[in-house]
Amino acid sequence: MIALVLTVCVSVGLAGCAPKAPPETAERDSLFVAFSSIGNTLDAAFANSTNVTIATSHIYDYIIAVDEDFNFEPAVASSWEQVDNKTFKFTVGDGFVFHNGDPLEIEDVIFSIERLRDIPKCASFMSNIDKVEATGPKEVTITLVEPNSSTIRALMGAAHVYNKAYCESVGEDYANKPIGTGPYKVKNFVPGDKLELEAWEDYPFQKPAIKHLTFKVIEEVANRYISLETGEAQFATISYQDMERAEKNEKVKVVSKKTTNTAFISMNNKKAPFDNKNVRLAMAYATDREGLAEVQGGATVIYSMTPPMFSTYYESPNMPKFDLAKAKALLEAEGYGPNNPLKFEAWIYGGNSAVMEAYQADLKSIGVEMEIRNLEFGVFLEGMANGEYQMLAGSWNNTTGDPLTAIENYWSGSFGSSNISFFENARCDELYDIAKAAPDEETLKAAAQEVQEIAASEVPIIPTFSNMAIFAMDKDLEGVRIYGSSVYSFRNAYFK
Repeated sequence: MIALVLTVCVSVGLAGCAPKAPPETAERDSLFVAFSSIGNTLDAAFANSTNVTIATSHIYDYIIAVDEDFNFEPAVASSWEQVDNKTFKFTVGDGFVFHNGDPLEIEDVIFSIERLRDIPKCASFMSNIDKVEATGPKEVTITLVEPNSSTIRALMGAAHVYNKAYCESVGEDYANKPIGTGPYKVKNFVPGDKLELEAWEDYPFQKPAIKHLTFKVIEEVANRYISLETGEAQFATISYQDMERAEKNEKVKVVSKKTTNTAFISMNNKKAPFDNKNVRLAMAYATDREGLAEVQGGATVIYSMTPPMFSTYYESPNMPKFDLAKAKALLEAEGYGPNNPLKFEAWIYGGNSAVMEAYQADLKSIGVEMEIRNLEFGVFLEGMANGEYQMLAGSWNNTTGDPLTAIENYWSGSFGSSNISFFENARCDELYDIAKAAPDEETLKAAAQEVQEIAASEVPIIPTFSNMAIFAMDKDLEGVRIYGSSVYSFRNAYFK
């Protein structure tokens, strides 16, 4: 089994190693963050949304967190040990208290893991967790069914720590009326629109300098930047097209970062017309990655669903490259043409419209009629997980640094979660089993490469480009922690 990187920081108690306390700032203590979307639930494990993860990580703590290089660091667990290839022990730190005054107990940590068994997105890794038990007053032991280099990383990326007694008393309401151990409490949540947080006065660790934190949905990326120029927002993810303009603004500073974000065009392999391999191949040949990346701006063309920064990234020479003549010939061989044009619907949300409109124009040039449907983000996510779509455009963020996550795009055990194309291939399933139990890096890379070769010939999903994250913020805002996963945190932020 490939050993996990278990790096322990000296300080504990926060979701990450805390820097020195920010200076006292009485004048500015409110921060408005312009979001692209937020969805309808504050349960990050269920939402399958980076934005929900960002927002709720100010409310909850993880069992253990990851740093900018995807190394583990303390959160609720102050230390941990990999006993053998199936056994992991975690020691819970002192002083954690929930917003309702309840002290954090071992049972809360166990509940926070076990509840994930009922969340479809988590089924793939939870099926490999045999036991979660208290093995000491402050110790939790997790035993796996079989060795898997992915399970613990996936679990720690999903397991915010919940209050067991509170969740059981309020039932389903606990998701959108959260009680956590983090530095912020929920003041107001309008599903799909806005989340307002306020600093928790009784937070037992270093209290945040930002007292009021608002995440507000502004779907159009251009409008997100305008909200910064007008002073409405103090932080936003902006487009490459607005980057130069932001850099010239003396009131704004810009941070750009290469990320694990992987954009794609997914085809539902269980629904017509994309249950036909040749139709999928035609769509891949009709994909002008360079053109789409240029429309996106600041993006890097990719030919794999694995983030390019990972050692398992591989560009198969067999992956279809842009060739409209080949795309048209494949469709004609399947009976499509002027008298029987290929017609289907493609789902998007928020800021994906320009890229898909460019794709739509290329398809139209070979007689394909693609209708674009722009959905509210929560509806988009639910329909994606349930396999209700024909084609959609989206992107993944790898938040844990786990290379197996990319392989799960092709593993049948992850239908509706990572494998949103509902692609089924017996050899890919075998290779996933080989990869998850790989004893060394070379075995993992060999399995991952073969999966990517199969993906190139079957094309269940079309990788398009890797995004560069561009953040614009008030020039006086300091202490924002930004990760390669595009996740960011304001726990230690302040205005200078």
